[in-house]
Amino acid sequence: MRRRSLQRRSSPLRWLGWLAGFLLIAVIVGVMAMPSLVVGYLQSFVRSEGFRVKAEEMIAAKMGGSARLADIQWQDDAARMSEASLETASGLQIEAVGLHAALDFSAVRRGSWSIQSAGADSLIVTKHPAAKASPRPEEVSMGAAALPGWLSQYIPKTTEVDGFDAERFSYTQNGWQVEEARLHLGSYNSASTSKGRYSFLGTLDGGTLRIPVTPPGQKEPLKLEIDRASFRLTDEKLQITESTLRWKDRSKGTLRGSLRFGGEWQVFVHAEQVPTAEFLSEEWQKHLTGHFEGDAELSGANGQPMNWKADVALKDGVLSSLPILDKLATYTRMERFKRLALDIATATVSPHSSGGTRLEKIVIQSNGLLRLEGTLTLLPGDAIEGGFMVGVTPETLRWLPGAQNRVFIETNPQGPPGLNWARVKVAGTRTAPQEDLSSRLLGAAGMSLLLDTPGAIVDKASETLLKPVLGEDAAKLPGAIINGTTKTLEEGVKTSTDLINKVIPLFPGK
Repeated sequence: MRRRSLQRRSSPLRWLGWLAGFLLIAVIVGVMAMPSLVVGYLQSFVRSEGFRVKAEEMIAAKMGGSARLADIQWQDDAARMSEASLETASGLQIEAVGLHAALDFSAVRRGSWSIQSAGADSLIVTKHPAAKASPRPEEVSMGAAALPGWLSQYIPKTTEVDGFDAERFSYTQNGWQVEEARLHLGSYNSASTSKGRYSFLGTLDGGTLRIPVTPPGQKEPLKLEIDRASFRLTDEKLQITESTLRWKDRSKGTLRGSLRFGGEWQVFVHAEQVPTAEFLSEEWQKHLTGHFEGDAELSGANGQPMNWKADVALKDGVLSSLPILDKLATYTRMERFKRLALDIATATVSPHSSGGTRLEKIVIQSNGLLRLEGTLTLLPGDAIEGGFMVGVTPETLRWLPGAQNRVFIETNPQGPPGLNWARVKVAGTRTAPQEDLSSRLLGAAGMSLLLDTPGAIVDKASETLLKPVLGEDAAKLPGAIINGTTKTLEEGVKTSTDLINKVIPLFPGK
C-alpha cells in the first residue's frame, strides 16, 4: 500500500519534468529554426507589393528626394524591373531601364543583404543645379516599417553588392557628357562606409565624351571617343583617375580630373597626333603642316566662365608657299626659306581679358636660319597684336645690306648664342597680318647706299635685294651711282635720295 501511494505522488512531478524538457527542446529548435523562418518570411515579403512601396519610401528618404520603381518580376531568387527613376535634392537624376539582380537569401543568416549580378540595360544620369535646401526626411527602416516586431532583430543591417554593370551609360553635367559607354562599378559593402557615404571603383569602355570646349577652327565642342576610363565615384564627386581617348581616328590623348556634384570641376588633358588642319582655315592649310601635341588644364563651376590654359607644341611643322618666305629666299639666297622646317614650335595658350586668346612664351626655331620668341594676342573679331624677338644667323644676313649693323642689333641674353637679334611688332588681322621688320630692312638697305662703302654695297648684292621690290631698272641704280663718272657728286646724292624715298614708303606707316 505504501509503495502505491508513493507512485501516485511522484506522477505529477514526472509530467512537469517532461513538459519542461519539451519546452526546452522547442525553444532550442525554435532558435535554430528562426533564421530559416526569417528567410522564408523575407522571401515572401520581397515578392509582395508592400516591399516595392516600402523600397520607394526607403530610397527616397535615404537620398533626400523621390523614387519610382516599376513592378518587380521574380524568378527564383532573381528579380527584374522594367524601369526605375530617382531624383535627389542635390540635383542628381537617375533613370534606369531593364534593371536586374539576384538576392542571396543565405546571407541573411549572417546579417547582410547580398545583391549579386546587378545591372541595367540602360542607365542615364544627369546632374542639375541643386534645388533649394529642404529638411531631409527621416530615414525609413525596412524592418521597422514593414515587418513584425519579433522579426526586426533578425533583419540584416548591412548591404553587400558584388558589382553593377550597365550596357549603355550616359552622364551629363555642366556641358560634360558621356554617351553610349559600357559601365562597370566595383563591389560595395555598407559596413565599411559611414552612414550616408559611398565609394565605388568603376570603369567605362567605349562611348563618347563631349567636353564644353570649342577649339579654334571647330564649329562644335570637342567630341572624343573613349577607349577606356577608370574612376572612383563617391557621394561627393566623380574622380577620373586614368583614361585613354581618341579624336578623329588619328589623334589620341589622356584625361584625368574630378567633377564635384556641387558644380565645380577640374580636368587635365594630354593630347598627341592632332592634325594642324583641324584648327586652320582653308587658306592656311596650304601653308602649314604638322601635328600638335600638348597639355591642357581646364576648370569651372556653376555660373562661372571656364578657365583654361594649354601648353602646345607643333611637331614636324613645315611652313611653305608663303610670299614672305619666297622674298626671304631671294634676299638671303637661301632656298631653305621657301620650305621652312620648324624644328621647335611651342607656345602657352590662355584666354585674354578682351575675350580673345593670348599666346605667350612663343618659341619658333628653324635650325641654322632663325629663332622667334614673343607673344601674340588674337583679339575678338579678326585683329591681332604682338611683339617678338627675331634671331637669325650671320650667314642669313650676309646678302642683306645694313641689316646686321642697323636692324639686328638687339641683345637677348636668354636666347641661344650665335644669333643676331631684332625686335618686331605685329598688327593687322589674321588674314592680312602686318609687321615692321620688312620696311626696316629696306630702310637699312637704303641707308647702306648712302653711307656704306661702294665695296660693301657690291658685296651685299643690293641689286638682288632691291629687284623684287623696285623693279630691274631701279635695282641697277646703286651700281650706276658707284660706277658713274660723268655725273657730279650732287647728282649722285640726289639719285640716291630719290631711291631711298622710293623704298621707304612701300610699307604703311613708314
